[in-house]
Amino acid sequence: MKHFLVISKGTEYIRIPADQLVYISADGNYSEIVTHDNRKRIVTIQMGQLADMITNQLGEAGDDFARIGRSLIINRNFLHSIDSAKQQIVLSDCCGCYYELKAPREALAGFKAYIEEVDKNERGR
Repeated sequence: MKHFLVISKGTEYIRIPADQLVYISADGNYSEIVTHDNRKRIVTIQMGQLADMITNQLGEAGDDFARIGRSLIINRNFLHSIDSAKQQIVLSDCCGCYYELKAPREALAGFKAYIEEVDKNERGR
């Protein structure tokens, strides 16, 4: 069953398949939603509200998303690399979808440790 993130605010209605949502970045009260087809949409919803929407609407598919710091939510299925020294995270599908994003060093270091633990646990199954 396909899961969708639905944003309905004012006159807008946006429906995004969870597996096509690459990342969401924030700037104040605005958030930019970026999808696999390189489409970008600005919404006037704060990051915390979007994080809650992902949790409430996507069920288990919401587990694929991770918040990094205050201004970034990524789809872990697109995670390609993390370099906390460069404050950089790369999201890619290795077929044309490629994004280099900046994030705070501390947030990336914590996220890297979390991902390593998750990967270790999944390999141990």
